[in-house]
Amino acid sequence: MALNFNILGSAVADSAPDIEDFSINELMQMEVSSASRKSQTVSDTAAAAFVISQEDIRRSGATSIPDALRLAPGLEVAQINASVWAVTARGFNGRYANKLLVLMDGRTVYTPLFSGVFWDLQDTLMEDIDRIEVIRGPGAVMWGANAVNGVINIITKKAKDTQGNLFVAGGGNQERGFAGYRHGGRVGDDGSYRVYAKTFERDTFVSADGNRLHDDWRSVQGGFRIDDRISNDSRYTVQGDVYRKNVGNTVPAQTVAPPFNTPFNVDEHAEGANLLARWEGNLGDGSEFMLQGYYDRVNFSAAALSDSQDMLDIDFQHRLHPNSDHDLMWGASYRFIHSAATNSAAISFNPNSLGYHNGSVFVQDDITLIDDTLRLTLGTKLEESHFGNTQVQPNARLMWTPDPKHSVWASVSRAARTPSRGEAQANIALGSAPPPFTMIQVMGQPDPNLRAEKVFAAEIGYRTQWTDKISTDITAFSNHYTDLIMFRQGVLDLTTLTQPMIWYNNTREVTTRGIEIAGEWQALDWMRFTGNYSHLKIERPYDTNNPDIAGLSPRHRGSLRWQMDLPEKIKLDLTLRHVGKLAAVGQEVQAYTTFDARLAYEPYTGLELAVIAQNLFSPRHPEYRDSSAISLPGSALEVPRSIYGKLSWRF
Repeated sequence: MALNFNILGSAVADSAPDIEDFSINELMQMEVSSASRKSQTVSDTAAAAFVISQEDIRRSGATSIPDALRLAPGLEVAQINASVWAVTARGFNGRYANKLLVLMDGRTVYTPLFSGVFWDLQDTLMEDIDRIEVIRGPGAVMWGANAVNGVINIITKKAKDTQGNLFVAGGGNQERGFAGYRHGGRVGDDGSYRVYAKTFERDTFVSADGNRLHDDWRSVQGGFRIDDRISNDSRYTVQGDVYRKNVGNTVPAQTVAPPFNTPFNVDEHAEGANLLARWEGNLGDGSEFMLQGYYDRVNFSAAALSDSQDMLDIDFQHRLHPNSDHDLMWGASYRFIHSAATNSAAISFNPNSLGYHNGSVFVQDDITLIDDTLRLTLGTKLEESHFGNTQVQPNARLMWTPDPKHSVWASVSRAARTPSRGEAQANIALGSAPPPFTMIQVMGQPDPNLRAEKVFAAEIGYRTQWTDKISTDITAFSNHYTDLIMFRQGVLDLTTLTQPMIWYNNTREVTTRGIEIAGEWQALDWMRFTGNYSHLKIERPYDTNNPDIAGLSPRHRGSLRWQMDLPEKIKLDLTLRHVGKLAAVGQEVQAYTTFDARLAYEPYTGLELAVIAQNLFSPRHPEYRDSSAISLPGSALEVPRSIYGKLSWRF
């Protein structure tokens, strides 16, 4: 079926289609909006774009957003413990991976406190996600600083596509229990609304010796969405969420004085709410506009650090069509952030409370050089940040489409990652050093004068639909990073027992190169294979004062999915995934291969019963060993084999 989207919109159907309902051609024509803030088909996008559909999410059995991201080529997704993931694109992975911008319906969830994403806070009813757009490579012109290695936009369904009632529930050995309910209805003649609530509880992970540790995860969340028209030419959306999370954590020894001189277990809490409003429509001159604003509050309480953060963001964009050869877009945004930290001996901010502003403007012109064949896109973003000063982030893309089934694209981009508040203002206890007579505290010191990290990226891609049954997508890239922010170690003075310091600095350069391949084969009307492979090489990554960056990302990754629609409304999905080894000193993880299976039965329309088994090849395996001393939350464990059942009832 054809899918149509607006600037930040969502798909039209809330049904559960069979494999044959989507031909390879229609999958290639699915539209994305995150690459250029306007609706384009995947085959017509001059970027490494991939769409994870609602059907992909449902048939994968994913119960969290990070698990669903494993479906995309080029993404590194490694689970650290029951509630913590390391997610990145094209290298530099870690719990606080800071070069991947993540959005939910256009609202950024990238935290400015330590950079990166707190994945345990990002959630919604999985059935309400319309699609997840994954753009690998810089997206700074459209989305600004921190969209260095990619952009992920999690887009939920319109309210009109979630009418009626939905109830989901299930549980198993790892998923102790989960339940969700959604109700959708009408507002006036043209409007629609939905409300939802969900809860879950997940069991702890295990250590290498088989002991369960203190990292269980519990969550309660609810929200709403309203879509309606103001006039024939404009419409609005209002949506929001509220949540509370409880996470078990084992705090490592970080200081030489109590309570952080020995490990201890503690329950940590997070609660928050967000409210987003969007107004979009057409103007009398044929141009289009979008005005969006949101308020996001997060309050978390942890042993080493508690923080309350408020973020207010306003974003405007205007799309013009001065003539048939130019598609011009410009926009401006403003963001205010206030952070109030409660300091401890392990982590302390100076000042502990800070309010600051960021602002930006962008312009991009999509120029048709040869009708339906050759297109040039030029754009730039000018951004002023409280940390990292002013950044200019240009972009040039060329798209050649010799015929409807083949397209070649290339791009060069410059993007930046601004320093986080933690890097600029936080003193962090990293552990202790044992000189001859006493233990000495090792501290990580901030640098208020840090420069923004920068990347110059070159990409080239080729997409083709070989037949009505087979398609492939290949991307090659080369990224050169400068001014990378890393810790540099000082020297301990044994004559005075001076406290050794480790401080942030901008002295690092790294080059990464890689290739990403994705393909689909509709073998039969009722059987489809999808697969992907990624190769990553990181050059000049090591010196004695910095971590082995190359060893934190696997050189090889690949997956193969086999989907079957069997008789009697039975569906079987099998997923084989291989991840290469991590070789960083002290954080070594052996290569592993996992196998997941999902068997679903629909006894009658609207009711589905499913059994999902994950990690069948081994009782447990590690995916990432975290060396971070920042305990927000947990320490690395091993991912266990799990099985759970699920009931989905639409009525």
